[in-house]
Amino acid sequence: MRRGLALRRHLLPDGVSSTPRHRPFSGSSSTSSPGGGNVGPSHGLRRGKLPPFWIVDTTLREGEQFATADFSTSDRVYIAKTLDRLGVDYLELANPAASPQALADLTLISKLGLKSKVLTHTRCALSDVQLAIQSGCSGVNIYMATSPILAKHSHGKAIDEIAKIAEQVIGTVKAAGLEARFSCEDTFRSNMGDVLGIYKRVCELGVDRVGIADTVGISTAYQVYDVVSRVREVVPAKVGIEFHVHNDTGGCIANALEALEAGATHIDTCVLGIGERNGITPLGGFLARLYTLDREQIMSRYNLKLVAHIERFLAQTTDIQVPFNNYVTGSSAFTHKAGVHTKAVLNNPAAYEIINPQDFDVSRRVQLVHRLTGWNVIAARARELDLDIPVVKLKALASTLKTLSESRQLSVGELDSLLISLASPPREHSAFLQLSDKQANTAHQMRELQQEIASAVNGLGAAEIDTRPSITLQFVGHLFDKAVLNMLLDVAVESGCEFKVLKMEPGKRNDVLSRAVIRLTSDDEHQLAETRERMHGIVKLYETSAQAAMHELGHSSKRKPRAPHFSQTFRIRGHLFDKAIFNRMLDILVLSGCDFDILNIEVPSSDELPSVVDLELSTESKDALTRLVKLLRNLIDTNHTIAATEMWELQPTDLVSH
Repeated sequence: MRRGLALRRHLLPDGVSSTPRHRPFSGSSSTSSPGGGNVGPSHGLRRGKLPPFWIVDTTLREGEQFATADFSTSDRVYIAKTLDRLGVDYLELANPAASPQALADLTLISKLGLKSKVLTHTRCALSDVQLAIQSGCSGVNIYMATSPILAKHSHGKAIDEIAKIAEQVIGTVKAAGLEARFSCEDTFRSNMGDVLGIYKRVCELGVDRVGIADTVGISTAYQVYDVVSRVREVVPAKVGIEFHVHNDTGGCIANALEALEAGATHIDTCVLGIGERNGITPLGGFLARLYTLDREQIMSRYNLKLVAHIERFLAQTTDIQVPFNNYVTGSSAFTHKAGVHTKAVLNNPAAYEIINPQDFDVSRRVQLVHRLTGWNVIAARARELDLDIPVVKLKALASTLKTLSESRQLSVGELDSLLISLASPPREHSAFLQLSDKQANTAHQMRELQQEIASAVNGLGAAEIDTRPSITLQFVGHLFDKAVLNMLLDVAVESGCEFKVLKMEPGKRNDVLSRAVIRLTSDDEHQLAETRERMHGIVKLYETSAQAAMHELGHSSKRKPRAPHFSQTFRIRGHLFDKAIFNRMLDILVLSGCDFDILNIEVPSSDELPSVVDLELSTESKDALTRLVKLLRNLIDTNHTIAATEMWELQPTDLVSH
């Protein structure tokens, strides 16, 4: 006996063939309603054509069973509305018999008028489905354990008794005019003869779908194809097959795709794949898998740009991080480092990307500063920042950074700071020579340029000295979880002092503290002291709950006349915090070297309303101000569609009236 065949015989449930079934390359192309569909037993995924399918997102049912999930009613409504906008076909909510709140929320969401059909997941019990009918939902997903181990330790009923109960419950649901699905829980550890017999009987009662559930994630791709295709053979073509697979052994996306190939019509998903234990098929990952097979269909049916948004919302709500290697939206999903890769990606991203990140509203990142970095990568970053820098400077900078990266890691922020300085006009204390390409042709001049760049690199992070009275304060703690930083910025705005955020380092994990450095400047030292005390009061208030602390890094009482400044004031509006746009704005402002004041921040109480930020920008260089405004406008224009961002200049009268 061949080893692979022996493995299949060992793993397959009773009644399932150990010989892989032939997988045809073509199948029925006719369909009917999302509830079922005239769907044949095979669909030819290998021809690059997707079979008819519908997504049943169960974040509000299976996802509720995740270890750290504790959704409020407003959370559930927001998740339901966002998934509806994303385009999922069905939303499955928790059993209304679970609690009065579960019934109230199911009723509320059923009445929102969503395009997605609202289902509920109930036991095979009359009392459960009667509450479901009362809620006004569109359908009921009924389940009952059929595997020997669950039947023994769950309800203790025999197969014939299960079938009789199912007949009564399904009849009640159909009489109410709702969709009905019946699922044999733990299908892959059930006797296949029992499973097929029950499905034949429930189909005679008019169910719209039967469900196949890998409740413990035990199935292999061979098993999935065999079981689904056997069920497809015994149920009528108009009856759909819903597939639910857990990720205990890591094969949920592949097995969900295999189920479609074998004749399944509906696939259960959760945002980020959360659920009981290791969860189930992740919505984003499954859409990405289907996207590679039929981009046009997936792009037309689903708003893929909302995937990253709903995943970030869910991660925040459940107090977890989006994994670095998460499908499409993980921090490393479109990050390129190796020299061969980066050059190819800069020339043609498709060389190393099967998915276009823009389709999912995520960004491509090329690792910029390491010993393999080439000058063309540095030049690409300069173009991203809309900076005009001579090639000779870029090559000199790349050479210096290669050497420096052997001893320490430079951040992208530090690279951006150097590039902005290279592109800036001459300043009194500039570390860079202002050379044209022709002037720097000699080896002597090139060495001199590299020495100047190295000197600037050594001085990274050094702030320009402002000899007016000032205080520089460092804040440490969970500054974002408890909105501590927002309160500190509110104090700064109200104080009348000029202030600048010199550094902002959010913690990379929930257990890592964040840091921020703020410099306050004012001609009135009493005003500075008063503002410092107000900030210290906020820190003391959150000393325990947010581990907040404040340290004074510097205090200057010197004064000097200020040079004339060019200034402009802007209002920026949109969903600035959902997409971390505000953080990116701060990055640009801090790196620019220009002075900026946040005059006003308005964060709405509802996620559907936009935030508002008023900014005053000032600098001694008109060109620097023009460049900064252009960078901000590029950011706002890029995010206009997904975050409704807009930016316009304000006049003094606008601020007074506001």
